[in-house]
Amino acid sequence: MEALTASTTHLLSTLHKLTDNSFFNSLPPSLPVTPCVLAQKNTSQIPLPDSLYFTIFFLFGGSLYILLLLPFTLHQKRWIAAPLTLGLLLAPLIFTATNSPALQLIHVAACGCVLMRMIDLYYVRPWRTGKEPTMNLEDWWTEVWQPFRKVPMSKNQIQRYELEQQQSRLRRELEQQRSSGPVGPANRNNGDTKAESNELLNHASKNNDQESAPTASSSRSSSSSSTKGKPAKQSYMPLTDPNPQHWSVYLPRWLFYAVLMDIIPFGVSFLTFEQIESFSLIPRLLFNTAVGSMVIFDISLANYTIMIIWATVTGDLIRDTEWTMVRHYFPGFATSSAEFWRQWHHLFKYIWVDLGFKPVHHILSKYVTPKVSNRKLAKAAEMVLPVMGVFLMSGLMHEYMMVAMWHGRPGYMTAFFLLQGAGTIVSKALNNTVGQKITVPPMILIALTWAFNLSTASLFMEPVFKNQGYNMIANQSILIRVYNLLRSYGVF
Repeated sequence: MEALTASTTHLLSTLHKLTDNSFFNSLPPSLPVTPCVLAQKNTSQIPLPDSLYFTIFFLFGGSLYILLLLPFTLHQKRWIAAPLTLGLLLAPLIFTATNSPALQLIHVAACGCVLMRMIDLYYVRPWRTGKEPTMNLEDWWTEVWQPFRKVPMSKNQIQRYELEQQQSRLRRELEQQRSSGPVGPANRNNGDTKAESNELLNHASKNNDQESAPTASSSRSSSSSSTKGKPAKQSYMPLTDPNPQHWSVYLPRWLFYAVLMDIIPFGVSFLTFEQIESFSLIPRLLFNTAVGSMVIFDISLANYTIMIIWATVTGDLIRDTEWTMVRHYFPGFATSSAEFWRQWHHLFKYIWVDLGFKPVHHILSKYVTPKVSNRKLAKAAEMVLPVMGVFLMSGLMHEYMMVAMWHGRPGYMTAFFLLQGAGTIVSKALNNTVGQKITVPPMILIALTWAFNLSTASLFMEPVFKNQGYNMIANQSILIRVYNLLRSYGVF
């Protein structure tokens, strides 16, 4: 009886504490505690209404895209594109949104991506390939959709695209097998592996004859012209998503990301920069994880939103081979830095590859490595430097975003992405050497990847922390709006 009385007394005491107004009085009157800082408060940027601010992007970026369709010469297009490219570069640095940090971030990111793409199409690619930046309507439409849909094409075009991708992969595997010597158990049956690979290619050619006459014809004509010692241009015909889904199938994933994108901003909006700076190691790592996850979930939510809207408007089914992010695994489960970036959002990867990897590789292969007597050093340079070029382009674009948003001191983003590039190269090299001899449990590799990413995240987070950038999308959070509404009416 005494135990029951004591438990009842304790329960009543707990309820009394929960209903005590002192707890609610300790809560902040509104969220976020420290709203995201806009650059206009600290600089001479000209504030514009949100609608007019975003119109600038369509004015310069849209004009550059339309210029691709016009029948001008390369010289004329370059002269016309120059002031438009300069305007796209300077617009986010001169103007700012009135009161919407999220819109400003979208605008700056869009300007940065289109800017890099236009520099490549009008100035870098003609120098590298000798082709003029001319497009027809079909190529232009593909270009516009490319960040979100890998192949906005017909079924036959999708099949041809996937054939090319599979063919390239098989060629790389054959080249690696032929260039590697019998140095260990992995290469002990190298001759058998070559025979199996060639047999796979020949078998694939037969499948192509049965399933796709135009593609098979192309493969036969290519294989007849193949030179000695090189694989025939025959490839496996992959299935083209035989079971496309209605958009409602992907709605649970959209809801999952939407809920997380409401809960995380609500939690971090209670924190100030000073509190975050005073965190010990574990709370700081947890906060970095939360903000990093918020970036991943936000990009995923945007991609699924666009995909569902497209399917709803067109009435077409969703083929996961077409969409950029649907088939990729969550990067948080990556077992190395190289795998992490392979699984990353892929929205603008082609921009950085075209402007970072390909030009660097072109310069090295044409002007540098042929003059280097040490072939191993030359081959290593052709593998390493183009990859670092990709991460340099990504770092410069993020640097541009941070400067346009807050006019902070540059350098943090570039340093972060160059470190990540070095980590990617090292992890890939370790996987191709030590990883072939030693088996490490995936959980340990995932933990090591997280440790590397979080240890370098302070560089990425520095300008975001100082300007409360983690509260950038707080106005879109339903929980924050409900909290502020209830507090304003004195409910608690």
